Amino acid sequence: MSPPGGKDIEALKFAAEDGHLESMFLLAVAYAQGKGVPQSDATAARWFHQAARKGHTRARTSLAYLHAVGRGVRRDPILAYVLLHQAMREGDALARDMLERLRRRMTPQQVKEAERRAAKL
Repeated sequence: MSPPGGKDIEALKFAAEDGHLESMFLLAVAYAQGKGVPQSDATAARWFHQAARKGHTRARTSLAYLHAVGRGVRRDPILAYVLLHQAMREGDALARDMLERLRRRMTPQQVKEAERRAAKL
C-alpha cells in the first residue's frame, strides 16, 4: 500500500499519533518518499522506530535499512543486522535478503558482535 497524499495525510498523522500501528508505518513511508509531506529521513526513522517497537515487522526492516546506509540516523551496521535478524525471524523475506547483503559488507568483527547481540533477542 502506498502512502496517501494531500489532505489524507492529515488523517494518517492523526491515526499515527493516536497509536495506530499501520498508520505509523505508512506515515514513515510518506516521509521517506516525500509523498504528501516534506521528505525527511530523520522523521521517517522516528516513525519507523515507533512502529517497530510496537511490533511492525516491515517497519523494523525499513529502520534497519536506514541504519545500514546512515539515512536520517547514524550508520550502524550492527544495529541494522540485529533489526534485520529479528524481522527475518518474524517472516519478512525482504529482511532475509537484506541481511545477506549487509553481512557481505561487514567486517568479521562486526558480524561476530551482531550475531552475539541477535542471539540475546
